[in-house]
Amino acid sequence: MSATLTDLLIAHGIAKHFGSREVLRGIDLSVPAQSITVILGTNGAGKTTLLRILGLLDPADAGTVTYDGIIAEESSITYSTPLTGPAYDRRTLTLRRQMMLAFQHPVAFSGSVLSNVTYGLLLRGVGRAEAENRAMAALREAGIDERAHQHASSLSGGESARLSLARALALKPGLLFLDEPSASLDPHGTKVLEDLLLHMRDDLGMTVVVVTQDIFEARRIADQVAFLHEGSIIEQSSRDRFFEQPRDERTRRFLAGDLLVT
Repeated sequence: MSATLTDLLIAHGIAKHFGSREVLRGIDLSVPAQSITVILGTNGAGKTTLLRILGLLDPADAGTVTYDGIIAEESSITYSTPLTGPAYDRRTLTLRRQMMLAFQHPVAFSGSVLSNVTYGLLLRGVGRAEAENRAMAALREAGIDERAHQHASSLSGGESARLSLARALALKPGLLFLDEPSASLDPHGTKVLEDLLLHMRDDLGMTVVVVTQDIFEARRIADQVAFLHEGSIIEQSSRDRFFEQPRDERTRRFLAGDLLVT
């Protein structure tokens, strides 16, 4: 999918090495605003590494990422050396505060479920009363408000995943990145999570990027799909075109259930 005026994120030429291993090579990716983009690929394809770079947690070795419309001015970050990561650059703080990244195994802070949601709001200067009201509303939307005053460590895996989305519902980031969000969930938990993602897109106008190896999940939630294979995006298109008219032979094989081994 080519970049358009509605793209919220545009990555060009992103490369990343870990020692002598080339993990990402020449990644081009566009993410339309108010959409769900699924980055699909097998284990080891580089999905999490790409997500961490786009979420400004880790630096790339080369390439440019442009975030347009997340903050008042367009922000473009060009990488040429990995000396310092954007997570430690105060110049990107305002931009990073408009993003949220939730990993496959969500991290819960010590304390109540409610405090886990209010924490980010308090850091952003929201008063405690308003923060607690917004947090409770988010927990209700996520369906775990009855656990608000219980310790976060008591949550099941599915409830922890919903806690991550409750944080996002409260903060309403410009970009939400999710790493294998339903990997450890049962069908009911997966349905709840996917319904929340569709609510975020349709009713709240949020922009979501999901990485997964689950073809069926991509079919259910994606507006567009990018197929990442061995460190390269080999195909990116709308969901219907991706699944019905894949252009690349490797994409066709992957969708057919073949093992893409070298």
